[in-house]
Amino acid sequence: MRHVLLLSALGWTQDTILIDPRKRLRPYELSRKREGWVLLGYPTAGYDALRGIGAAIAASIAYNGRRDEAPFSFQPYKYYFFGQIGFFQRESRYFRFFGDFPWIGGKPYRLTFRFNYRDESQGQFWGIGEKYIGRYIPIRSIHRYDKALQNPFQDSTGEWRTNLAQHYFQITQWQSWLIGERIEKRGLLRLMGGVRWVTERHESLEGRLYRLRAPDGSLVTARQTLTFLDSAERQLLSSPPSVYFRPGVWLHRFFIGGALVWDSRDFEINPNSGWFLEIGHESLFPSWYTHKSHVSLRYYHILYKTPSEKFQLSGALHWVGCATYGRRILFTDLYYYSRWSEGRSINLITGPSTVRAFRENRFAAPLVYLFQYELRSRVAEFRFLRQHFTGGPIVFVDLGTGSDNFALPIQKWLTGAGVGARILWNMNFILRADAAYGREGWQIHFTTGHTF
Repeated sequence: MRHVLLLSALGWTQDTILIDPRKRLRPYELSRKREGWVLLGYPTAGYDALRGIGAAIAASIAYNGRRDEAPFSFQPYKYYFFGQIGFFQRESRYFRFFGDFPWIGGKPYRLTFRFNYRDESQGQFWGIGEKYIGRYIPIRSIHRYDKALQNPFQDSTGEWRTNLAQHYFQITQWQSWLIGERIEKRGLLRLMGGVRWVTERHESLEGRLYRLRAPDGSLVTARQTLTFLDSAERQLLSSPPSVYFRPGVWLHRFFIGGALVWDSRDFEINPNSGWFLEIGHESLFPSWYTHKSHVSLRYYHILYKTPSEKFQLSGALHWVGCATYGRRILFTDLYYYSRWSEGRSINLITGPSTVRAFRENRFAAPLVYLFQYELRSRVAEFRFLRQHFTGGPIVFVDLGTGSDNFALPIQKWLTGAGVGARILWNMNFILRADAAYGREGWQIHFTTGHTF
């Protein structure tokens, strides 16, 4: 321990920042990066097929430092804070806050923290495991299927019943991250460790009352029947034996974990070229019941650019493998892949950041593979109200699958492709829009940050 503390102290007293040339900003980005404080704020609105119409307010503040300072040419900012609060039409509220401090005080250390809250009745449950991967609804039938679930019916006692919430559950969740990093090898190697705290409750919607229109056109009050989540909790549906369900109970869980990252990208906010490899693991503390391991590989390559770099075409490739295992795995642990390098979680195998052509959080399994490719362009640049914007359209393809164990081959692949757009705002913030098409039609996503 004394040697570790001594090495840490030596690293903290390091005065000269030595950075690999591959990490530095290209002339195009460097000439457009703003000095000092950069404040961004905007309202947003959108539509989600599950939640309806939504609105939110987002704001970020970053301090980039001065142009003559060494970190200005290779790190996206010196300090960064981001906050967003929003809601959707169908009982969905959320809040998120994020702070990031790379190269603290010009030293090879980084600190990241994040806090998320959400409360909604649109959590999706369609079954867990390889049996349910690929059990999609044909595109010609999905709208009829949704409509059929909304039709009320009378049971043997004459009471009106409904299957409207057959695939839904109520979730209330607080989640926070605290991650520290040590930066080595001229900025290419990142050693990180930290904690993740989750407090959440899942409630069944069985018995909830809905006002629906009967076949004769009259409005009736119908009671929700048994949901899929109830069937899984009562072992009426097959699930991996280590998975458990605790509806209606507040669960407080504490994870510790870390990752080893090789990062040769040229710019974190909008990488154009380089490799990114992450190997990470987290465990439930102190019981050690649940574990999650992952390997993520990303590759960025400039395919074409003009001599001025103003017009550019880049290819971006992402592959991830994630395994969740242990004696008692809460079912929501299978819904999220914990990206330790960015202190956040993304949905597996569906959602706005994975197989974008399917409904959010629909497919989950203990072992998951994901492959994505994006062809990104930079074709437009303009200024508005003293703000700088640059970006262009993209095309993408997503493939994902899962299984209950490591047995191969896996045959049930989910696929989707689509088009979108990326806008880099003041070299500090990414606005993203994607329209993905798959076997169940179109899904549209508006959010922030690159997919990977």
